[in-house]
Amino acid sequence: MPVSDLPPGRHLALTWGIAIPYGGMTTAMLDRSRLFADAGTPVDVLTLDDRAFPLPPIPGVGVETSVTIRNLYDWPRTGEVPTGSGLPGAPAPLDPDGDDIVCDEAGGVLLRRLRLGEDGKPVDIDHLRPDGTIALSERRVGARGRVLLARDAAGRPIRAWRRRYDFYADWLDHIVGEDEAFLIVDSKTVAPFAAGYRRRRVTTVHVVHGSHRGPTPGSVRASRQPVFSRLTDFDAVAFATEAQAADVRAIVGPHPFLTSVAHPVAPVDVSALPQESEREDAVVIARLEPIKRVEDAIAAMRRVHGDTRGRTAMRLDVYGTGSQADQLVALAADDDGIRFHGHTDDPASAMATASLLLLTSRSEAFGLVLLEAMAAGCLPIAYDIAYGPAELIRHGENGWLVPDGDVDALADAIRAAAALDPARRAAMRRSARATASAYSDARIRSRWASVLRTARRRRRTRGGLRRLAATARRMTGALRRRLRPSRR
Repeated sequence: MPVSDLPPGRHLALTWGIAIPYGGMTTAMLDRSRLFADAGTPVDVLTLDDRAFPLPPIPGVGVETSVTIRNLYDWPRTGEVPTGSGLPGAPAPLDPDGDDIVCDEAGGVLLRRLRLGEDGKPVDIDHLRPDGTIALSERRVGARGRVLLARDAAGRPIRAWRRRYDFYADWLDHIVGEDEAFLIVDSKTVAPFAAGYRRRRVTTVHVVHGSHRGPTPGSVRASRQPVFSRLTDFDAVAFATEAQAADVRAIVGPHPFLTSVAHPVAPVDVSALPQESEREDAVVIARLEPIKRVEDAIAAMRRVHGDTRGRTAMRLDVYGTGSQADQLVALAADDDGIRFHGHTDDPASAMATASLLLLTSRSEAFGLVLLEAMAAGCLPIAYDIAYGPAELIRHGENGWLVPDGDVDALADAIRAAAALDPARRAAMRRSARATASAYSDARIRSRWASVLRTARRRRRTRGGLRRLAATARRMTGALRRRLRPSRR
């Protein structure tokens, strides 16, 4: 095990939840956590989703790997919530036989009862322990108010919260205790809460996954605006590319600490890769959602299959699931050279046997799949979008960049790749693997260590300045009171 160069303290990763199968953001978060843990720095992955039912085994996650997943709602279930004061009375349990009651269970264990409103959204919730006792009651109060009440096994109130954010903060305080801690926030859903979570011993870093770009130049998309308006509340904000960090800096100014940390990519055993003559097909690995524009990859391959210019036997294998799955299957129904495989837990194997990777997204924060493909010697053909592809791909050397949204150019790049001399194509694969090697675990972990130390130093400096300013205000107020003329 390598010696960790990460700063000492509790290391926490905060996100909303982990859906199965999970996408790029969760993959990056778990990979970073494993990266830290492999160097001897344990990581707790913290989730706030109240629908977090028991997860299936996740590779590299567990006590034995020092990456542990913990959920907020397990806190009251364990009975570790400290007793508060001024507690309201415990509400009556929700009637399991009520017409408006929905029950959630996992593995035969009932975990929640919910009373739904006319809009189909939860109004009241009872979170249950495995033995059926109520661990936490949530009740609506008035039009928008809410009371959360932790209860012991006998149903007695233990602690109450008027806001979910207060509930979240108390849990984090419980986990951190008196330790120095680093809280890395991956989810944009959780980021507004984390921006307001300020503790003297906790360094907060927000990792921005995905593009921030709005509909007009220099604008920020609506889902990012609540957090981008208060980036100075974080001790650091990390992007996957320096280009995105620079673009955001031009929008928000110089005061937030904006930096970049790329994603690591695992090396691939070159001896296990197939021979050049055995790598013929192209692959798409993406969520089948509009933002990924997989229909463009299908349209380009259909053009390659249907014309007489550079006709090729290259097939396209599509891996992924999503809302557009049926539509995309129908789009390729008359082309036997386009095959759909659904979700894969082993994308590396798919890329290790393919010749090309097609990336047709509307936006990316980095495009980790590009690096994963390069590490496997799978040459990428990508739309030239912000951010990621142009920082990784040198056109004609380790892959191809084509104009954003140009399906004809995408088809031409596929033809060009298929027509390459095998020796030239093998040389490009070596160049692609060399690009990926620059994103090794050791280099990315060292970068994270530097960012966390700088963020901690800024937190301490800013905290000291705030305390000095508060002292100055108190002294100024006292002096003014002393100099104020007395009234007789």
